[in-house]
Amino acid sequence: MKNFILLLLIINTHQSWGNSILQDTIKRQELEVITIVGDKSRSIPGSGQFINSMKIDKLNQPNINQVLRIIPGVNIRDEEGFGLRPNIGLRGTPVNRSAKITLMEDGILIAPAPYSDPSAYYFPTFSRMQGVEVLKGSSQIKYGPYTIGGAINLLSTVIPSSFQGFSHLAYGSFGTNQQRIWVGDSRKNIDYVFEINRLASNGFKELENGDNTGFDRRDVMGKLRWHTHEDASIFQSVTLKFVSSSEKGNETYLGLTYNDFIKNPIRRYAGTQKDLLDLNHQHISISHSILPSKGLSINSTGYYSNTFRDWGRVNAAGGQSLNSILQNPDALATAYQILTGRATGNLDFQSAARTYFSKGFQTNAQYLFTTGEMTHKIQVGIRYHEDQADRYATRSIYTMTNGTMVLTTSGVKGNQENQLRKGRSLATFLNYDLSIKGLKVSPGIRFEKINFDFQNYGNADNARMGTALKTAENGLAILLPGVGFNYRFNESFNILGGIHRGFSPPGMPSVTSSTGQAKMESSTNYELGYHLDKGGFSAKMIGFFNNYANILGSDNISGGGAGTGDMFNAGKAHVQGLEISMEYNLLQGRKSSSNFALPISISYTFTDAEFQETFLNGGGDWGSGLISKGDKIPFITPHLLTGNIGITSKKMDITLSSRYTGITRVKTGKDVYIFPNEKAKYSDVNALNGFLLADLSVNYKLSKSFTAYMTLNNLTNNKGIVANLPQGYRPNMPLNFNFGMKVKF
Repeated sequence: MKNFILLLLIINTHQSWGNSILQDTIKRQELEVITIVGDKSRSIPGSGQFINSMKIDKLNQPNINQVLRIIPGVNIRDEEGFGLRPNIGLRGTPVNRSAKITLMEDGILIAPAPYSDPSAYYFPTFSRMQGVEVLKGSSQIKYGPYTIGGAINLLSTVIPSSFQGFSHLAYGSFGTNQQRIWVGDSRKNIDYVFEINRLASNGFKELENGDNTGFDRRDVMGKLRWHTHEDASIFQSVTLKFVSSSEKGNETYLGLTYNDFIKNPIRRYAGTQKDLLDLNHQHISISHSILPSKGLSINSTGYYSNTFRDWGRVNAAGGQSLNSILQNPDALATAYQILTGRATGNLDFQSAARTYFSKGFQTNAQYLFTTGEMTHKIQVGIRYHEDQADRYATRSIYTMTNGTMVLTTSGVKGNQENQLRKGRSLATFLNYDLSIKGLKVSPGIRFEKINFDFQNYGNADNARMGTALKTAENGLAILLPGVGFNYRFNESFNILGGIHRGFSPPGMPSVTSSTGQAKMESSTNYELGYHLDKGGFSAKMIGFFNNYANILGSDNISGGGAGTGDMFNAGKAHVQGLEISMEYNLLQGRKSSSNFALPISISYTFTDAEFQETFLNGGGDWGSGLISKGDKIPFITPHLLTGNIGITSKKMDITLSSRYTGITRVKTGKDVYIFPNEKAKYSDVNALNGFLLADLSVNYKLSKSFTAYMTLNNLTNNKGIVANLPQGYRPNMPLNFNFGMKVKF
């Protein structure tokens, strides 16, 4: 009984902030993977989905985009084909650089600077994850700062309960290869896991000079935990976690004109041959958990991360901006010929170096008790967080000669951008769960106090002496209430719903914007749905409605803007939709079901997003000019559909996955669609055609510890346009294969 109580306490410990939402194995041979969602997705108020290690292993996808699409409500824009920097939105939030959702790894904010510069240019390597949690609606109010769309928590390799090891080798098309190994153990008082992971590729795009267009990413991760004896009167543990990641990516912002895309969608212009992303990320955290008395748990974590990112890329050719060339390559023929290596001329090259740090301390206490037939759980948490983005952008000049770029003028550091962005936050929450019979009601409240400090030194003050310094500060405080409920009628059927106030920070105060300081983004969010689980058939349907009092636009190059980083008020907006997911084993209840299974699953999302005010937009991702009430919000795909069907036996499992992405508007408006074609100008195109992709994954278990697998991605070799951002049209990855071996020891 004592062990059962301890297990229950530890489970509930990590249903709020802590050293991670996923609790590592503390009690050997008793705990496995424990999450805030997991198998409890039917009982939590609000929407929560969990992708466990079994599903991840079946799909064999190192690209998180391919995996997240099995969850409804997730909108993703592909960019470079490998999912290294996903563009993710939840329930209609902007997808650009995943900047409007709360990203975590093991419960800790993981974006390089989530308050002062939230674009997630660093994203954890998905290959080393054992699970993914997605929280939407009132269930994610504890996990800010971005509480409109939702939160994604990546679950890293857990410390095993006894000595275990795992190795993974893979090789495939375009020289794509992976090597991964981890070992871990739980001893009397000391537990550990250490992991090394490498993912690399030569790239599938083609430069005429044959240069590599791929990447090389490497990770080292470790967890070391001390804990008291299992029979200690007060159980506690201390966990040290570290991550070191590096990447060299020969990746570019620049796509293609439509005519060039039709001729060869995987072409890269000669002007991008020097484009390179240099990235390094280090993270360390120390967590303490203690169970001081029956029903009470306290968890505290201090964390620090440092990220350096320098993305050097072509910025202009022949004195013309890249967007101008893409819009009219015939009229700007000389600049276009320079960009494609057919003529001699100058290319502007921008090195966008940024150094980020993020640090903080978070603690929470949770108390669980019962009175009669009622169960009560009170959670209270507090987090102090600071982050900073140090931005230097440097413009240099290359000369294109016979298809080769030669550096002719090395720019002075900071001659394009020279600024510091700082943010600090104090956030608290109080949440109360009341359970009685089949009903659970969860009222809660979140408070955020945020301060921003912006320092722009100007492009001529390399030493930052302050001769042309412009500064601005901004502060806000907001109270975010919410309530969710879940009512289980019986073992098969339950309903859920909730209402909460959503919030996103307004970004840095601007010293250049003509539209003034943006106000914070706020909304009132509603959801209502049901979950049916009977006879092996599982279905969930949830309707949602996000009523924005003020929606924000942004100006980033990666989103098609000028790159000022300014935020823009757009007033009222409505985002509403429907999320449907179903799973069923076609052999359920048949005699053959003990040896075989035919699982099928379907995930569908409908989203309708409209502006509810007429306003003059200041520029950025939504373009310039008048935006009218009733115009559709761009980059939010109305129809998303994912379907999986599999064959599973004791030795083998086969999974066929298909993903349909519907027509996506890329400009505001409500008129007829103008798709890319030979006659349409790049600037006139307002929508991209829908497309269907299909993948196949086959796993064969050669022995208890040895599994071989194969994947075939983009089976039909679909050559559709997946995006027109950051600049120009971008393709799917062509038909490709991957062979791999996994060994447990």
